[in-house]
Formats: sequence, structure tokens, C-alpha cells
Amino acid sequence: MTHLRSLLLLFACVSLFVNVYAQQLPQPAYMGQQKVVRLNPAKTDTNDPNQKALKKFSQEKMFNVGGPERKMTPEEAKANDFATEGAKKGKAGDYQGAIRDFDQALGLSKNAMIYLKRGYANLMAGSYAAAITDANEAMKMQESLGRAYFVRGLARYETGDQKGAKQDLGIFIARDSSNAIAYNYMAAIDFLNRDFKGALANYTRVLKLDPTYPDVYTNRGMMRHYNGDFKGAIEDYNEALKLEPGNSKAYNNRGAASLMMQDYTAAMSDFSQAISLDSKYADAYDNRARVRQALGDIGGACTDWQQAFFYGSVNAREMMLKFCK
Repeated sequence: MTHLRSLLLLFACVSLFVNVYAQQLPQPAYMGQQKVVRLNPAKTDTNDPNQKALKKFSQEKMFNVGGPERKMTPEEAKANDFATEGAKKGKAGDYQGAIRDFDQALGLSKNAMIYLKRGYANLMAGSYAAAITDANEAMKMQESLGRAYFVRGLARYETGDQKGAKQDLGIFIARDSSNAIAYNYMAAIDFLNRDFKGALANYTRVLKLDPTYPDVYTNRGMMRHYNGDFKGAIEDYNEALKLEPGNSKAYNNRGAASLMMQDYTAAMSDFSQAISLDSKYADAYDNRARVRQALGDIGGACTDWQQAFFYGSVNAREMMLKFCK
């Protein structure tokens, strides 16, 4: 989603960016030179995981359609036919086609559920203002429709309205505490506001509700890292790698946690593995350079920083100026 993509240079993959994480590392006795004192942030990604989860939600729950139990008028019956076709298209990922069918349905008969489903289709199509409008219309007709708060909350999040998103998702969760997607977005909001404890708690709720939620172990591992629980972070990254052995980000983040625990061998191995999986992974080059610098291999560190800078790491330039004379 557009806002999340841009926002994730902060939240990893949610235009959620975090500033460079600073922490002093103890200087080994054999080191006479200045020690590197910070790591790149272990970035998290909510954009792609949420897209996957929302598509699954579309197929399994959101676009299910049923007509009213009472006898329908001819207009209502025709509107229900259009809504049914729109739901089929929504399940198949044809959100624009679904919107057109829901338009036809609403032109014949105003219905809170059809507004809700069109709102969800607009959300998935990236039309966030339209999604908010549809959710508002659904609420006017049926205030108790909890999923309208879910749709509006996600759309508000995508427009950058974190306060409104958190309020809506909080109302939705109070009515339905079984939706892992809502908690995952709440974790993203906490992360953006640097409430790492809150984000950790919400990722833990996601895991309890859906242990297969995409990237949840990687993201919770990052929260544990930011809370200083490096051992717990490594445990989460281990679980992430069981589910996805080719997850370069999990290797990089596990390496960062190992480095904070001064396990240079494990850190070096993980950063190297991340690079072997993604040869343009700037952060992994930068982090591996920090291990090499800590171990006295300045030449190797400078080579890695050059690669990191080439692939877009601004921090690597600072390190080169400082250590690569």
C-alpha cells in the first residue's frame, strides 16, 4: 500500500523508518583503536505481510455475501446479485471490478454491508479516502458494524492518521479480539511512536492468534532487540528462519542481536548469509563491516562499507570517513 511503502523506510517495509539505533559496545582488551558504537536498526516489514494477510482475509471472510432473511424487493434482489458478483471478484483480487459491481448494487439499494465491502475493496485498491467514506456510510446505517471500524482504521493508517487509526482499531478490537491483522497494525502504530513495549505486546497477540502470520517472528524479534532482549530476539529469528530459510532480513537481524551480545562469530556468519541471499543488502554489508572493524580487520571492514555505501547506506559513508584513511 502506498503510504506503508513509503512509510517503511521506517517500519521496514511500512514507510516506518527508525533512526539509527545507538548502543555502546564494550571494547575488547586487545582492541587499541576506537570501537564502533552503533548498529543499523533491525528493520521490520509490515507492508508485504499485511498485504498477504488482507488478501487471505478477502478470500476467507470479508467478501462473503448473504442476502437478508426477509423477502427482498425486486431492487434489493437485483442489488444482491450485483453484490454477489462483486464479492466473487473481490475474493479473486479484482478489486476494481468488485467496486464497479458494488457501485451498481448501491445504486439500486443502500445497504450497510455493501458499503462495507466496497470500502474494503477500495482499501485493497489503494483508494483510502473512498474506503473511509464507505466505512462512514456503513456506520451511519449500522453503528454496530465492527468491521467498518476495521476498514476505516486501516485506511486511516495508510493516510498517515495514526491517532485515528489507533482509535478505530481499538474500537474494533474491543468488539472482536480475534483478528490478528488489527493487532499487527496496532504494533506498527506503536513502533512508529517508538513504543517498543507496546509493539512487542501486540506482536505477541498476533502470534497467539495466528502463528503463521507473515514475518511476525521477524518483527517481534526486532521489538525484542529494541527492548534490549537480544537472546529473545535471536529465539524469534530462529523461528522465522524455520518457516522461511531464505529470509535474509532474519539473518541480518539475528546477526545484529548476536553482535550486541558480542558473539562476533555468530554475527559474522549471519551477516554473510544475509549477503549471500541478497547481494545488494546494504545494511548487512554495513553490519558485517562493524564486526570486522571490532575484530581489527580494518581492510575487510572498509571493503564492506564501500559495498554498503554503493548500495545506498548513508551510515557507511560516515564509517569510511572515520576508519578508512
